[in-house]
Amino acid sequence: MLAQPNWDGWLSPLTSGTAPSESIVEIVRGVREALCAQQAILLLPEPSGRWVDFACVVGEQADEIQGLRVRPEETLLEPVLVERIAWHSVHPSPETRRLAPDLPNESLQSVFGVPLPSIPTSALVAVNPAESHSETVFSVLQQVAPTLAVLVHLQSVRVQLQQRERALKWLRNLPSRLGGEISLPKVMEATERLLRKVSPLGGGLWLYDDDHTRLLCSVQHGALSLPEQIDPTTLPNGWKTQSSDWHHEAHRFRLYPLSLGERTLGLIALAVSDESEPIDWVEPLTSPLALLIAHALLYEQVARKAQTMTALYELSLQMGEVNTLSEALELITQSARAVIPHDYCVIYLPTRYRGDFLAPERVSPPSEVLMRHAPHAQYSLPGWVYAFNAPISAPDLANHPQNLKDPLPSGFSSALAVPIQVAERTLGTLLLLTVQPREFNLYEVELLFTLANTGALRLNSLLQTVRA
Repeated sequence: MLAQPNWDGWLSPLTSGTAPSESIVEIVRGVREALCAQQAILLLPEPSGRWVDFACVVGEQADEIQGLRVRPEETLLEPVLVERIAWHSVHPSPETRRLAPDLPNESLQSVFGVPLPSIPTSALVAVNPAESHSETVFSVLQQVAPTLAVLVHLQSVRVQLQQRERALKWLRNLPSRLGGEISLPKVMEATERLLRKVSPLGGGLWLYDDDHTRLLCSVQHGALSLPEQIDPTTLPNGWKTQSSDWHHEAHRFRLYPLSLGERTLGLIALAVSDESEPIDWVEPLTSPLALLIAHALLYEQVARKAQTMTALYELSLQMGEVNTLSEALELITQSARAVIPHDYCVIYLPTRYRGDFLAPERVSPPSEVLMRHAPHAQYSLPGWVYAFNAPISAPDLANHPQNLKDPLPSGFSSALAVPIQVAERTLGTLLLLTVQPREFNLYEVELLFTLANTGALRLNSLLQTVRA
């Protein structure tokens, strides 16, 4: 055993605010000196628990060994790490696993290891000690292992407190950054500045809808290129509940979910490297950020609804002032473009001479292929909406069952169609088309339905005048 452990010299610096990590290094150094070992090594689990880090190495080749990361089953020390027993190996054969896959076995004469109490997959190890009696070596290692375990926990707590302190400092400055405006652009701008400061290499933030199928918005920074839209299905399992590593184009990124209760709004990705500063202090900020972003999204939603109600009110006023069918149809297409993003808008009305077909009375912007297409008044997507007086949302237009018999022209990926009706009478169909695939949500379906029927009464009057 250590005759007189230098506990005072190792631990007294803690009272003056010295980091526990420095005391850990001194104790590991004391173990090596007491056993005259080639190396003394402290192995600790990384956060996920799947790997083990050579956290502290004192002795020969320390700079080369420290920081190595291995799986427990890849190292000679698996019995200590996994079975949690005091273990040693004398004169390991060349076929025996090494301390780490990249380290040679030739210089190993003996290896002794003991687990640290209360820390899974951890070990204090002596390599090639001059002391020949295993009981003596084990006694030295076991004498300091409990203290090392306490210091490791203290260091972890210290790091967490430092992370929270940095996070609180950023939160304290947040009101002045936002300037009293909790809008989504302001929140995204403030968050982007934070991410740039934490990881100058690169990163970003992506927000999705509730189903994680549609990107709402994103911000990116740094020289490392990232996709405009990250497909959530390609991310590591469990990314919605905990931070995880993700690789993109040979670069490693740390992912942090933005979760609010059981709802995941999106994710943050930050580039990490061996030379970069620790970025884990961002994790405590993800919950406040998610709450802030949720409020900003609600603010945007309320503002959008107010804008929509204004557009519908203006449409109702303007429809009362138009005198021609062409003007009425143009107003409806303009209003649809103002409230729901799309590429083409078509208004179909039944033809006077071919009652089984619908005619494209208005196409905005003009499209020759759409103007030439007169769908069947029942066995087509616009016709089904007209005949059965019910809306259709078709994110996959080509494979929608109502678009198979008399399909719309090719080149369009998604569609939303609603009937234009007055009381029980259906006047026609209002159709929105997009070139890129997209999902129309329930709010957009209801909104287009309301818009179509806001102008239906005046449209009906003008149609009767035209056909009189």
